[in-house]
Amino acid sequence: MRDKSRPITHAATTLIHPIANGIVMYKLCLSLLLIALSPSLLAETRYISDEFRVPLRKSPCSRCAILHQGLKTGLKLDFIETADGWSHIRTPGGMDGWIENQYIVTQPIARDRIARYKKQNEALNSSNAKLKTQVTELKTNNKQLGGRLNTVSDDNEAVSRELADIKVVSANALNLKVQNQQLLEENEKLQGRIDVLSAVNEQLAASNTQKWFLNGGIAVFLGAVLSILLPRLKRKRRGHSEWA
Repeated sequence: MRDKSRPITHAATTLIHPIANGIVMYKLCLSLLLIALSPSLLAETRYISDEFRVPLRKSPCSRCAILHQGLKTGLKLDFIETADGWSHIRTPGGMDGWIENQYIVTQPIARDRIARYKKQNEALNSSNAKLKTQVTELKTNNKQLGGRLNTVSDDNEAVSRELADIKVVSANALNLKVQNQQLLEENEKLQGRIDVLSAVNEQLAASNTQKWFLNGGIAVFLGAVLSILLPRLKRKRRGHSEWA
């Protein structure tokens, strides 16, 4: 039994050693990788400054006398002429000199442009904020004007209704005036007829009075005649009766 187990144990040991060696090598490589990457992981970010000084020389050559130790980046200069890769310029302080063309550009540097753009952006943002405030105020005023417009529309409708009523009343008044005028004319006509009838009535009354007076006169006359004739008739009757 011992003789059979020995080969198996030796084979298992032979198989385990390569696996252990592989794990050790993996750990070693991982450690080396971490060591190699640790400086980049721990490093901080830095930038190269774009500000430098350019020497101003008396003549267009690299060995000529220096008038100014260094003009600051982005300085605004007056360009006069160019010669052999050098530019003749004048500083804001009135100093004339020469600078290599490689240090001169026709537009402001990026830093100044960015600063200018930032200012413009800030101004635009401020203007935008003001415009937003104005828009809000205009919306509020628009709402108020809308309310006033509705009120004015309601008042206009009320005034229109009142005007229509006034027109109706005016038309009725005109009709009443016409009717009144007609009634006045008819009244005048009736008054004329009444006057005529009154005159006729007066004439009739006068005629009746005259008739009464005439009849009375006739009656008086007849009475007088009868008063004269009756006694005579009585006397005649007595004479006949006596003769009889």
